[in-house]
Amino acid sequence: MESDQIRDWLCGPMVAVATPFTEDFTLDLEALHTNVRFMIDGGVRTGQGSLLVGGAGGEHPTLNVEERKLVMSTALEAANGEVPVLSSIQHTDSRVIVELARHASEIGLDGAQLGPTYYYEPTEGDVLRLFELVAKESDVSLMIYHTWWEGLTMSIDLLKRLRDIESVRSLKWSSGDAGHYRQGLLELSDSLVMIDNSGQQTSSHLLGARGFITHLSGFWPAYPLEIWQLLEKRDYAAATARLTEFKWKWSAWIGKVMAVTGGEGPFIKAAMEAVGLTVGPPRPPSVRVPEHLMDELRELLESANVPKA
Repeated sequence: MESDQIRDWLCGPMVAVATPFTEDFTLDLEALHTNVRFMIDGGVRTGQGSLLVGGAGGEHPTLNVEERKLVMSTALEAANGEVPVLSSIQHTDSRVIVELARHASEIGLDGAQLGPTYYYEPTEGDVLRLFELVAKESDVSLMIYHTWWEGLTMSIDLLKRLRDIESVRSLKWSSGDAGHYRQGLLELSDSLVMIDNSGQQTSSHLLGARGFITHLSGFWPAYPLEIWQLLEKRDYAAATARLTEFKWKWSAWIGKVMAVTGGEGPFIKAAMEAVGLTVGPPRPPSVRVPEHLMDELRELLESANVPKA
């Protein structure tokens, strides 16, 4: 995709794509290809959404470097130029980050998600140096990932300095502070493509966001797309009402899952399997959703008339 037209193609629901495994936890690239096509056929296309592979929803901390590269390449092949594909390049080792960034660039990925290194809490200077290093070593378009829950809340000044790096084009945005969240949207949405990562689809769009992260398109592509179309029409009352009908109930169910097992893989994969997609188990130590919660999920999906795949 042309970087100077990024607002035309990096918009709408950004799908946190699950990484399928077989029952012995081997990558299932055939299932990944099929699931990407399911999302595209359901309406996740250029101008109406994008795919984020190998992120938290794709269980990237459980993948080795070669597996992460295979996920990128397989998703890009499956997308066939019909939808933008981005990937996380998060890691604790800056050398691995550079390696993943170079691979993303070499295969023609549309962007790479990058936040601060984790485990050891970095300084703002560390973050700036990391982005400068990756921009120097690769020309892949970078999406800043504000991972404030890992310890560092980036100042607006730092975000502006990152924005000034030529390859930085977008920001996956959330904050633990409501004022900071609003300030970021108000001060950065004219110069960066802002993707909401806080579940505030309506208010973020009102303040300039061009899309939102979602797990829902992995099993029900039509629903987030409907929300996006209402937002683009600025029918915020209808968008809020539609969110109330399912999304908030889904979030409450996720809370029950997270009390049993960690990570995003378990709940995303449970819903995908419930509609008939092949995605396999999460990798250990996470486990499949227990049957009593699967029963609740099936009732929730049925009440919302979620179609089978």
